[in-house]
Amino acid sequence: EGGEMRTLALMLAALIGGGLIPVQGLVNVRLAKILNDPIQSSFISFLGALVVLSLVLLTLRTEIPSWQQLRQAPWYVFTGGLFGAIFVTMVLVLAPRIGMTNTLAATIAGQLVISVVLDHFGILHLPRQAINLPRFAGCLGLMLSLYLIQKT
Repeated sequence: EGGEMRTLALMLAALIGGGLIPVQGLVNVRLAKILNDPIQSSFISFLGALVVLSLVLLTLRTEIPSWQQLRQAPWYVFTGGLFGAIFVTMVLVLAPRIGMTNTLAATIAGQLVISVVLDHFGILHLPRQAINLPRFAGCLGLMLSLYLIQKT
């Protein structure tokens, strides 16, 4: 039961973290309107993240990785920022055109469908979780939800 409570607490944290995504998008969209440029808004968003994370690292006195450690890492582990920049900029461009709900419903559906595929193949050392009928049905449900949300 302790494991279930821990999982529930972690899922709640993920739910709260996910709930911040539309707030981030809304703030970034507002900034993009003020600046009249989604790329500048994305830049400022990531600059703010850099400042906050730098302060957290300094406060926690986290050791800076060595060049040796960084050189040993495969190239693709450095692409996370690229994907984040694409996502944030995409939200900034799409939300004013199709609304925050349609934008995030589509991105969430995309995230979950791709996650099912990544889990199925155990990509990048994920624990393998085969695509089964309930997961497939869940993906179909996501697509139906996306369709219904878009139709309103």
